[in-house]
Amino acid sequence: MAVGGSVRWPIAVSVVIGLAVTACYGLQGGLLALLLAHAVGGDPDPRVMVQHIMPLLLALGAVLLARALLLWGAEIAAQATARTVKETLRGRLLRHLFDLGPGVTLRRRTGELQAILVGGVEALETYHSRYLPALWNAVLGCCGILAAIAAVDWPSAALLCLFVGGFPVLDRLWLRWRMPRTSGIFAALGALGAYLLDSLQGIVTVKAFGASARRRAVLADHAAALRRESMTTLAVTLMRTGLTGLVMLSGMALVLSAGAWRVSSGTLDPFAMLVTLFLAREAFRPLERLEREFHSAWAVGGAVAPIMEFLAMDPPVREADRPLPAPPAHDIRFEDVRFSYAGGGAPSLDAVSFHVAAREHVALVGPSGAGKSTVVALLLRFFDPDAGTIRIGGTDIRSLPLETLRSLISVVSQDTVLFEGTVADNLKLAKPDATDEEIRAAAQAAHIDAFIESLPLGYATRIGERGATLSGGQRQRIAIARALLKNAPILILDEATSSLDPASEQAIREALARQSGRRTTLLIAHRLSAVADADRILVFDGGRLVEDGARPDLERNGGVYARLAALQGAAA
Repeated sequence: MAVGGSVRWPIAVSVVIGLAVTACYGLQGGLLALLLAHAVGGDPDPRVMVQHIMPLLLALGAVLLARALLLWGAEIAAQATARTVKETLRGRLLRHLFDLGPGVTLRRRTGELQAILVGGVEALETYHSRYLPALWNAVLGCCGILAAIAAVDWPSAALLCLFVGGFPVLDRLWLRWRMPRTSGIFAALGALGAYLLDSLQGIVTVKAFGASARRRAVLADHAAALRRESMTTLAVTLMRTGLTGLVMLSGMALVLSAGAWRVSSGTLDPFAMLVTLFLAREAFRPLERLEREFHSAWAVGGAVAPIMEFLAMDPPVREADRPLPAPPAHDIRFEDVRFSYAGGGAPSLDAVSFHVAAREHVALVGPSGAGKSTVVALLLRFFDPDAGTIRIGGTDIRSLPLETLRSLISVVSQDTVLFEGTVADNLKLAKPDATDEEIRAAAQAAHIDAFIESLPLGYATRIGERGATLSGGQRQRIAIARALLKNAPILILDEATSSLDPASEQAIREALARQSGRRTTLLIAHRLSAVADADRILVFDGGRLVEDGARPDLERNGGVYARLAALQGAAA
């Protein structure tokens, strides 16, 4: 999982502290045996007995204090290990998620990704911070206690060794017999989370279509599946706890019985039997701790496979081996580009070639599914074309660092995304160091400044998750302002005015027209009224570029554009 190197030392510290705690328990057992021996067979003179017992009590108090401090240190070490695992693993998963880009949602549901990034990391965090140290302490601690018993009475140590060694063996056999190979809890939890997230995100649609009862029934089925998996695991683990407890008690009872018989026969010193009895309890204590942490080891069995599958997913694009600097010019050229989405059937773009000059304002139109948005996805390198080349300023975009490429482009997509936070936070996503004047200028260009100023806290007003407190048109205008604030040399407007009323659309068109000579602009629209100011129009149909020209020429040609114009005119 590539976490081992970063957590090796924190785990080692936890193991050392755990062994020190086990040693304290062993010393405690030995001191209690001495105290009991003095209390039962010591000097009858109380003053002499106190003189003998007092140092032992002080030593016992010191051991108890040391153990408390060590347990506190063990918790701190466990928390440090957990923090390191979370930072390392979650950082790697997030980096891989961003490398995969938007296309990852074509292969994994959002809820499943959330389960991996949250639940999966939590399972591995507990495994590394709790279970692994407990495992090492069980092996080394039990051996240490058994060695101490052997130094006092080796036959008792040999007898106890059978039960201490049989404890994990019997546990393993039980689990292989009663439990499946991996827990289904993680998968059931992921399915429930994914369906619940879908329901919450689409709650308006669910309510509008009266589908609440049906969605609730499916959620109940997922919850029932999770409960079944949980109860199955719980039933087996509870029976396992009883079985392992029986082994521990049987071992201690047998050692006590054998010791008592040997004391009565005169072959074992009573003090040796007391020490053996107290230490026999401590020989099982590391195994008890390991059993308490068993759930984390079992949970990780269901979490590792999805995480490894996720990390094994190949990113659709990779950084250039020999990256080039940003080009000085910003014209766009597609050269015989072909592209198909995985499992998408027919090509989304088929032998598409066109050129957009620097600072030219070009519109892309066509029926739904014609390939217009795919042009944007390829230009941003969310995917690489199956064939052909895309250039900016004469440079193949595959030769540019992804950060450099995307710094050249501002995008307003048809699915407007705003984040929980203030209006200013959402605008500064494009330019974190933007001044207040720059922010207001962008908002004014997008005709949203007056509305923002009318909010209770102006630009410091929080807008809720996904901009829930705003209308669709307000969200879209903030997105346009964000793109203008970035001030990139290439501007892409993908259905950027689809949620605006005609007056707002006209105002933004005029604002964009005033800036059209400053940057290369690609405008994607279904409403042909939105492309009236374009210098040139590219018409797509079925993944192919079928027409290219100025608006009057296309209207006279009687092709796809003319038919679209006629349909929209008839609809109007």
